[in-house]
Amino acid sequence: MRGGALRASSVLARRGGEIAIFDTGLAHHAASLVAALALEGITPQDVTLVFNTHAHVDHSHNNALFPRAGIYCSKRDRDWTRALHEVLARVTRPGPEHALPFYPAMAASTYNPKIVRKLLAIEKLLWDESRWGGTDRAIWLEEVEPPSGISVIETPGHAPHHVSFAIETGGRAVLVCGDALLLREDLNARVALMPPWDVSAYRASHDRIRNFDGVIVPGHDEPFDNTPVRE
Repeated sequence: MRGGALRASSVLARRGGEIAIFDTGLAHHAASLVAALALEGITPQDVTLVFNTHAHVDHSHNNALFPRAGIYCSKRDRDWTRALHEVLARVTRPGPEHALPFYPAMAASTYNPKIVRKLLAIEKLLWDESRWGGTDRAIWLEEVEPPSGISVIETPGHAPHHVSFAIETGGRAVLVCGDALLLREDLNARVALMPPWDVSAYRASHDRIRNFDGVIVPGHDEPFDNTPVRE
């Protein structure tokens, strides 16, 4: 499913007997995700693997749709995200001061406090840890290598433990980069639509993505073919 301003990109991949989904989206997009899979002749019970670039609600909250799937994700990322939401749950109207320990870049004057409050309110409203899928199905990327043909690329910045996934195919390789790259135009403009955890790490991840030779899937935009410029 192609990403947009209010929808994260989800990617379907098949290899042998495995069916994998990369980033599962918001809970209220569950029906459209199931419908998109049905067009490919796939039911949620057919999906055997789920991969999360990070644990934000718009990338992970349909994990629970897939009862048979092992879920590849970062334990450190889940712990960090859970800690953030424990703070947000204790306040009625979360603001920059509550998120600052998690997003120190919010201290920069370039970020509008009203926008930050709105983003935090949405994250708080939509948060439901059960949508991650049970921890008994979690496969921690810190402990286990992904299946053959899938590589993990560390792309911190948007969140401290954010990762991207490179997928080998019969043709051009595919990079699912989540919010390490929000929009295609960000690759050159280096625009952050929301405060990242760390600006310098965010930009370094952009450089890493820019050097990927293949199809890039941004977190909230259409896929595009990328050929690195060799100097």
